[in-house]
Amino acid sequence: MRKIKWIITSIISLIILLIGSGFVITHHYYSQMVTTERLEQSDVGVSNELVEKEEESNIVNIAVLGIDRDGDGSNGRSDAIKVISLDMNNKKMKMTSFQRDTLIYIPEPENDFDKLNHAYWYGGAPLTLKTLNYNFDLDITRYVAFNFDAIEYIIDTIDGIELDVHENELKVTNDYIKGLNSASSNDVDAPYLTKGGLQKLSGRQAMAYMRNRYVGDDFDRMNRQNKVMEAMIDKVMNQSYTELLGLLDACLPYVETNLTMNEMINFGTKVLTFDLKNIEQTQIPASDNKNKTISYKGYSPLYVMNSYQDLVRDVHAFIYNDTEYQPSQTVIETEAAIYETFGRVE
Repeated sequence: MRKIKWIITSIISLIILLIGSGFVITHHYYSQMVTTERLEQSDVGVSNELVEKEEESNIVNIAVLGIDRDGDGSNGRSDAIKVISLDMNNKKMKMTSFQRDTLIYIPEPENDFDKLNHAYWYGGAPLTLKTLNYNFDLDITRYVAFNFDAIEYIIDTIDGIELDVHENELKVTNDYIKGLNSASSNDVDAPYLTKGGLQKLSGRQAMAYMRNRYVGDDFDRMNRQNKVMEAMIDKVMNQSYTELLGLLDACLPYVETNLTMNEMINFGTKVLTFDLKNIEQTQIPASDNKNKTISYKGYSPLYVMNSYQDLVRDVHAFIYNDTEYQPSQTVIETEAAIYETFGRVE
């Protein structure tokens, strides 16, 4: 597995390092975040079998959600959907990325098919966790969510990032820059990009580049997100410890979590012994997965998978090293309902 560099990893790694430093500093930084109530397994549809699996494997799964609100006052959509798995026995961290436009079933109270990232729009983090658990046989009750606005602020705080922008990405990126300038209360507008190639981008320019959803497909958009995050991490990791603490202090108001301070201390103490520079990663579905696209409820594209059962097997093989896992009856029935409604992939 290749080494992953992603801002989510950076934020969590920094939190982990801080929580290992002692209660006083933990309390200071914990108080900077938006904290929500604990979610019980019954709240998010975790089955008894999966509760037992978590206990036996000693693997803790935490959903990490990047929220793009587009300034419209809604919950926003979780345009980055990832699950961090802390393997306490093997001292290993893994990350599973879920494709935002995958057609899935959003359970109660929606009870309808939709794209995965809309679960947050309808019901915030609780419904997102419930949806992930329902469709992929997972056991997630914990989450960390961050507002994409934090990325713009971080990039400006570290004085921009170097990014290679392709010529065919310029027009749409500039359209997004125009929209972000219009929506901002800041009197200083970000300038438009005038050329392709390697160049220094401000926070707003980088955000516009990431939001480009019209050049290529959604996998290309995810690749643009990755390029921005890699450039950010490269620069952030060259900051001094004092600069990192200041950056964390500025970023945490954009972060929401239902992890308790005790959980952070407990997980952080253990994860400090992990190799955080080598985090295994997988993508669900893989970029070469055979699928088809549809429109539904006015939204497009939504990706219908060749085999939802195979997706669940891939998830369990990666997270739990369980290559013999058989999907639940819920997954089997959901797959059948999707194919009955939308047809199979040809």
